[in-house]
Amino acid sequence: MKNISFILLLIVQFSIFETIAQAPTPTVDVKYSKSLVFLDSEINPIASVKFNSVFQNNGSKRAITTWLFSGNEGKDWKYIEGNSNSEDIEIEFLKVGNYSLELAVSYTYDVVLKSGETEIEEDEVAYEKEYIVTATKNLDELTQIHADSNFLKLVKKASDYLVKTDYLDDPTPSIFLAKGYYGIYRNELPDPIVTDPWEETINSISMAIEKDINGVFNEKIHKMWLNKFQNDFFDNYLFYNLEEDDGFYSIYSGADKEKKTELLDLLMEGCEIYAAISTQPIAIKLLEAPIRVALKDTRTANEIWKSTINTLKKLTEDDFDNMTETDIKALKYGAMLSAVTLTQLRQSNTQACEILTSLKEVFEYDRGYLGFMKTRYNNCKEE
Repeated sequence: MKNISFILLLIVQFSIFETIAQAPTPTVDVKYSKSLVFLDSEINPIASVKFNSVFQNNGSKRAITTWLFSGNEGKDWKYIEGNSNSEDIEIEFLKVGNYSLELAVSYTYDVVLKSGETEIEEDEVAYEKEYIVTATKNLDELTQIHADSNFLKLVKKASDYLVKTDYLDDPTPSIFLAKGYYGIYRNELPDPIVTDPWEETINSISMAIEKDINGVFNEKIHKMWLNKFQNDFFDNYLFYNLEEDDGFYSIYSGADKEKKTELLDLLMEGCEIYAAISTQPIAIKLLEAPIRVALKDTRTANEIWKSTINTLKKLTEDDFDNMTETDIKALKYGAMLSAVTLTQLRQSNTQACEILTSLKEVFEYDRGYLGFMKTRYNNCKEE
């Protein structure tokens, strides 16, 4: 009896394996025209995005395509081309928010049974992307208040938007809030409510970046402002606490232990804050690692170098384009300082050159960077 059961089990397993072997493995992907739309744009009055379903059949046949967006059709968004079962669609977004997508494609395929007969099987493959599109507004009212340099009013109006239901997850009010606080700080305006506008500027930028999923801060008007603030911060909280020598910056190495401790603490705090006010926090990591070494935290520094080197290799041209000018500056001086520190630690230029050469194209027209590579590292050529 046991032998019969064993034989039957083998037959069932063989049949299952045979079916699995014949089952195709199709894939589905989505291409979309943009991930950020403005509902009050004068240039593009219709805030729409085109979506294309890319189905690789791999031996199957597409049956039914089903699109599903978060929010309510007709209220938050609507189809202006195609429908929920079309292969390609265009959606107009009607309300501020972050929208997620689920796409399901059912497919059929033939299965040849052991008897020689053919059966049609059906299965489904899916694609999901959270917050695939952000719909927002330029908030021209706040733009005009900022242009008028009425910073106290800007803080009040931006704060009003900040608590509106539609804008709870939108970075735009926080961006204008930061602009207002920074204006108060720069102009030394008296305000009984705001005790530290500089700190509030940093907090507002950080809040905006946390909410900024699809690049509102990359819009030219916001990116230029962010770069201005970052540069102010970088010069006063990082460059100011480094030693400069012919275009190269280094960490204080003098005998005054109290001074060194104070400077290192300020530098470490500066790196941590900068990471919070940059949409590309990797930009400051190569400057942070040598500071960690000076603080006797070589283990963390090694982890930073390892992960940053791997990340730098994967960065695309778009990633660098999304960096501000100050991000690029931080990356440049961080790479140079990391290179020198690594050479001292390793007694070798291998890892230092890995960093320097990975950024050579980014700084191909930067005389300071190229001069540093040539004079200190012989352009990373083996002698």
